[in-house]
Amino acid sequence: MLFLVENCFQWMGFHLVNCLLENGYKVDGVDDLSSEKKENLSMYVGRNASFQHLTSSKRGTTYDRSINIKDKEFVLTIKQNTSHRIKLPLLFGEWMPMKRDGMYLQSTFISFDSDIFLNEAIYIGDFMRSLIQWEKSSQLPEVLEVKSINNKQNEEIKLENSVYIRNNRTIEENLEMVIKHYEKFEELY
Repeated sequence: MLFLVENCFQWMGFHLVNCLLENGYKVDGVDDLSSEKKENLSMYVGRNASFQHLTSSKRGTTYDRSINIKDKEFVLTIKQNTSHRIKLPLLFGEWMPMKRDGMYLQSTFISFDSDIFLNEAIYIGDFMRSLIQWEKSSQLPEVLEVKSINNKQNEEIKLENSVYIRNNRTIEENLEMVIKHYEKFEELY
């Protein structure tokens, strides 16, 4: 199966490309290398024989699936016919914009000890494992709301269009792993 991932060297795109490659998919990734961070992330996947970096999507190529990564959602397109919007929870993980005590969501700083982070954050690896399952589904809704299992209070969301993800490890264990990664590679963040 051939995937197209747009914004593949944005930090979430990097995790998505790795996840797809680890699950045996072929991936064409579209992104510019406009920053040192994107150049560094491109080196981690660029040598994989199942990955091809493009500066724009190849005309005439038919992709089984394409995923366009935006700030607050992924747009999954199946065979260029049906699109599904996956509204993102607060994701955290290696390579995200961060400091030792918090992360940035666009230009907003979110402290790791804040209620927002502790109740809404989902580790990127747990999210990606779920995404691999969703892309295989033949009954994915047009809009899918993804939330942390710790954040079930929003009653406006239709349950049939919602998925609640539980972190496989505690949020503190995942956060400790991310902070260690940040400390090791701080100059590349």
